[in-house]
Amino acid sequence: MQISMWVPYDEKQLRRTLQFILRPQLKSIRILGGVLVVLGLALAALEASSPLAYVALVLGLLFVVAIAPITVARSMRMQSDVIRDGFQMTLDDEWVTLTYPLAESRLRWSGLGRVIETPEVWYIMFGKIQAITIPKDLMTEEQRATFAAFVNGLHPAGK
Repeated sequence: MQISMWVPYDEKQLRRTLQFILRPQLKSIRILGGVLVVLGLALAALEASSPLAYVALVLGLLFVVAIAPITVARSMRMQSDVIRDGFQMTLDDEWVTLTYPLAESRLRWSGLGRVIETPEVWYIMFGKIQAITIPKDLMTEEQRATFAAFVNGLHPAGK
């Protein structure tokens, strides 16, 4: 397999990728937020003048509603300016290579953790929080079929 394509910077796709990567960590925060909301409601029902009840409610709502968007926005701001120029992606039988104007990353397929396919992209996971997004819309039908067959034949590391 030899697929090479130019991938322009796409802020919306980067945001979706960050949300995808952070989802497992943020799930536990949202569950904790739900528990705090229930605790706050229970405390308020028992003693309406309890400040602890309202603190638990506010914190719970914050954890359920606000932490995820704040975390994604912060992660977006923390990204290097290097990525804003787009990059050349090369996929071959041994490597995934990302070449930016000022940096290059190469990852061996043998280190692959898992592959998650969505209608728009493949998320190639190397570990729990390192993902490479491979956009389908930049590939031809033949390239998509070739790549899909290739990743279906891979054996993730540690499995």
